[in-house]
Amino acid sequence: MNAARRPPVRIDRDVEVAMRDGTVLRCDVWRADDGRPRPAVLIRTPYDRAGTNNDFLRPMDCVARDYACVVQDTRGRAGSGGEWTVLMPDQEGRDTHDSVEWIAGQPWCDGNVVMAGASYLGIVQLLGAAERPPHLRAIAPAMTGSAELDREYGGGATRLNEVVTWLAFMALDWLERERAAGRPADPAARHALWRLAADPTAALHATPPGKLPQFDIPGFPVDAGAMLAAGTPGIAESFRYAEIAVPALSVTGWFDNFCGQTIESFRRLRESGGGGAPARSAHRLIVGPWAHDGRLAYCQGEVSFTAEADPSVIGLAAQHIAFFDEHVRGAGTPTPAVRYFLMGADEWRTADAWPPPGTVRRTWYLDSGGHANTADGDGVLTPAPPVPPDDGGPDDHYDYDPADPVPTRGGRVVNLGRLVPGPLDRSHLERRADILCYTSPPLDADLDVVGPVQMWLYAASSATDTDFAARLVDVCPDGRALPVAEGIQRARHRAHPDGGGEGTGLPLVPGETAEFLIRLGHTAWRFPRGHRLRVEVTSSDFPAYDRNMNTGDPVGADGAADARGIVAHQTVRHTAEWPSRLEFGALESGDAS
Repeated sequence: MNAARRPPVRIDRDVEVAMRDGTVLRCDVWRADDGRPRPAVLIRTPYDRAGTNNDFLRPMDCVARDYACVVQDTRGRAGSGGEWTVLMPDQEGRDTHDSVEWIAGQPWCDGNVVMAGASYLGIVQLLGAAERPPHLRAIAPAMTGSAELDREYGGGATRLNEVVTWLAFMALDWLERERAAGRPADPAARHALWRLAADPTAALHATPPGKLPQFDIPGFPVDAGAMLAAGTPGIAESFRYAEIAVPALSVTGWFDNFCGQTIESFRRLRESGGGGAPARSAHRLIVGPWAHDGRLAYCQGEVSFTAEADPSVIGLAAQHIAFFDEHVRGAGTPTPAVRYFLMGADEWRTADAWPPPGTVRRTWYLDSGGHANTADGDGVLTPAPPVPPDDGGPDDHYDYDPADPVPTRGGRVVNLGRLVPGPLDRSHLERRADILCYTSPPLDADLDVVGPVQMWLYAASSATDTDFAARLVDVCPDGRALPVAEGIQRARHRAHPDGGGEGTGLPLVPGETAEFLIRLGHTAWRFPRGHRLRVEVTSSDFPAYDRNMNTGDPVGADGAADARGIVAHQTVRHTAEWPSRLEFGALESGDAS
């Protein structure tokens, strides 16, 4: 659209939209005021439509590119009517369907509707698309997850900081609605919740885990204890990929806590989405070096990934619009299925699939002389598998005390509370005796680790339930240890030995070796020549994840041991019989594109 001839922008506030059950949801409508109908972008948010201004796609980005934009408060949130609770996927799906169809019938819309937004705003897109509203043409869900995928990538541990801080944020809005309706909460309860939101440290350290009296407010529609026991906010249990027949542009970041889930959703849509092969091939994925935040900063942790990763430089909003144009207006040229940022090289790459064709699976093995504790220990990470007669080194041992967990530092954490996402130096933590470190020699050439990373760990514990956590680290020549990918596995939720899938109550036999598959998620990271790879193995990552108290009791149990925890004596094995190992994808030379 020629800027000199651009019509004035009209913003209609507090527009009422009636759902099929009569509940009224309110929205703001941004559009060009020239009487001409256009396609419309729908953004549905539980976080107050007045604050929808992020680096993905803003209302004015839409209007400037000849789209109307409708920003709506979801049911029971901010200005919309009805009741909200944390787990109402069917209702969100129906409300999305009804909102799309209402927009399509307005005189300022030409009958074509698309959707955009991140996190909860992306989840409602996937739920709504499965309802197949007739006028929905495309969606752009960013940084999304489901309870099912959260359990898969979280290993059954509870995302403690995420659950507590997000729920506090949602509860404060609920309290304001109650006050406006003439039902004010007790001032002491409100003050306690404000204190928790401002500084969650005390709540996160409370024992036994899972006890949060700050949320015990009469009428509050969420059982915080049950949510903590479930391990995830659980906005949606799962997505009905086979029912989603519209193209989806999925966007995430390497330090997004939903990175693995977003990539898995893209993969499932490509493999089993609705609409047949043409629709499945239309799904797209963009992954930058970003965290779970509306401000997609190119500096994460202690590392600048250069302005090449800035959303304004790469035109992220324009890429959204180009995707919509392709499926609404038939305009534009075909784009690669995947666009991802290779950290360290600090450049964008494209691929026809994820992982990129041409990646080669590598396996590196853990070994030691029995003293891998701390970065100064004798732990080794090597491509050579353990073979008889040496059969690998002796076992490594450490004690995990829930009263002194390994603190979270960097990585894929939600930017709430006091945690900072991204690559933060962990070298001072690697002096702890409860962190085993297995380190490679310096690389003699650059190594591009691209795709999913996972750890097969063979370990034993004195406890009937405990956690094992693994982390891939880039050790710089100056000694800094930067986290690249991490994962955790709760023992009772590990996969069944017979391959029957994830367990929900599979206790350990004390002292008996068990197999743990720890998913470290996805990455695209260049380890430069002279750097070293390191794998950390420990049993906690707190408060990103809750502490396993090693009792075998469920989260929130009230026993005395559940309040103080039990020290677990951990053993890690790395022999030909028990080959603990790291598996990852590597780009071969010449595979850049």
